[in-house]
Amino acid sequence: MELLGSEDPRRTSYPSAEEALKHLLWLSDSEPVFEAALGLYDLNLAAIVALNSQRDPKEFLPFLQELERLPLDLMCYNIDLKLCRFDKALKHIISAGDAYYADCMNLMKLNPQLFPLGLKLISDPVKKKQILEAWGDHLSDEKHNEDAAATYLCCSSLEKALKSYRACGNWSGVLTIAGLLKLGREEILQLAHELCEELQALGKPGEAAQIALEYCGDVSSGINLLISAREWEEALRVAVMHNRQELISEVKSASLDCASVLIGEYEEGLEKVGKYLARYLAVRQRRLLLAAKIQSEEQAMTDLDDDTASEASSNFSGMSAYTTGSRSSRVTSVSSSATSKARDTRRQRKRGKIRPGSAGEEMALVEHLKGMCPTVGAKRELKSLLLCLAMLGEVEIARKLQRAGENFQLSQLAAVSLAEDTVTNDIMDEYAHTLEHYTQKMRGEVQSSEAFFWRCKVFPSP
Repeated sequence: MELLGSEDPRRTSYPSAEEALKHLLWLSDSEPVFEAALGLYDLNLAAIVALNSQRDPKEFLPFLQELERLPLDLMCYNIDLKLCRFDKALKHIISAGDAYYADCMNLMKLNPQLFPLGLKLISDPVKKKQILEAWGDHLSDEKHNEDAAATYLCCSSLEKALKSYRACGNWSGVLTIAGLLKLGREEILQLAHELCEELQALGKPGEAAQIALEYCGDVSSGINLLISAREWEEALRVAVMHNRQELISEVKSASLDCASVLIGEYEEGLEKVGKYLARYLAVRQRRLLLAAKIQSEEQAMTDLDDDTASEASSNFSGMSAYTTGSRSSRVTSVSSSATSKARDTRRQRKRGKIRPGSAGEEMALVEHLKGMCPTVGAKRELKSLLLCLAMLGEVEIARKLQRAGENFQLSQLAAVSLAEDTVTNDIMDEYAHTLEHYTQKMRGEVQSSEAFFWRCKVFPSP
């Protein structure tokens, strides 16, 4: 307690607030300090900082005086704008009242990230709709059409929602909104025809078929589109439902033609698998032989007897120039070879071809074999075609098609498995590492595999 009344020399050594401020300004740039003071909405503090930073009063006094004349919310709003604190600026301009609603909208349009906050802060239903529509306009301008359509729906702007759905190719949304807008039968029919053409141009015949059947009432066009989409079961179902014998015949003829084409493609694919695998095995065998030869030569060099080594040592001084030159030549040759291989690899990537003799030929062949695997979509189409052929009584064609497809897929899987087993193996067995051996092995492993989900059990495996 006695210390409280004493005069502590340390107390008199503390700097004043003004001295501390000057020291701070000396240590750092004055602009961030001025902005920090301004961000506290304390104009006096901001003026003191500006004066002590040796700034010209003409640079800041008019601005601070203008802020001082404004109501508190507007003063804070303008300060937030200057400091790019847009969230706070939006809160202050909304607090300023309805008279400044236009400024509020402009702020959100210029800073679209503020739209969600604006919807939280504004409770008036009419204004909320205006904010949603402005947000939808922004999303539409940014080509986020699905989100724009959903935003327009939230503010009941159905015309704009329809345009956004159409822009993103959502024909279901377009026709639903058209119904909600109470468009006439002729308008909807015209719209459906336009959408049908657009979807065909986009390579979506299945969806175009749905519109043709459900909205245009054009059964013939619908079935033709389903055939183009290779939705064989659905095409046959619709033809039978409408009891149109000529359309049933059309589906049958198209399915038989497709089956014939696919059988040819699978047989050709089978030949290509064998061709690429044979090429891979030849490249792999050649690489292994070359590696063995190099290893043998290196071993022979290390096994030189002492007499030969001594003789080589005695003759070394007289041949140093030639030895150096030879080594230099070898280095140059290796460097040139490496550069050539790199160039070949780049050219191969550019052309998308497998260049014989290139450094990446081996792995490129393996990747090509992997890429020959049928896609899931192709397998679904194949299963649909098999069932359609069975429904139409073309059982033998269906059996032949499944056999061809199964042989191709088994061969492709076997080739990939063989390549993967040998690519990291330094020993190749000419009896074990064959496509026939791996195909038989694969046949036993994949009988219940998901990869063969498309097969019909009634058609036995070859």
